[in-house]
Amino acid sequence: MATTVIIILGLTVLVAVAGVATTASLTVVGPKREFRLLRALGLSGEAVHRMVTMECALYGVLGGIIRLALSTPYSWLALRVTQTSAPFSVPARELAAVVTALVLVTAAAGMMPALRASRTSPTVAVAQSE
Repeated sequence: MATTVIIILGLTVLVAVAGVATTASLTVVGPKREFRLLRALGLSGEAVHRMVTMECALYGVLGGIIRLALSTPYSWLALRVTQTSAPFSVPARELAAVVTALVLVTAAAGMMPALRASRTSPTVAVAQSE
């Protein structure tokens, strides 16, 4: 039964990875004009890259915490509804590894758009308009 709980939590985290990666990519792709403005105001390309990557990683942290907060009671309820005598336990080490992987995946999802945003030269940023 513990395997079933881990599988349910794992599937929930996989859905979280897909949702957070989508949200992160939309957040990075949308504000191109803002990135250009930051570059024109003097923010270095490395700082823009770091800012976007950290924002995506933050989405992973928040997504993981919220998903775990929602999936743990759901798993407990699933055990009670099926009327099994299996004890409910939360595999903290495995869940921490999954959340860490989620953060890394979402940070990686923002790396390419962050690289694109960081390579915008300040002069081009000022000259371009949408």
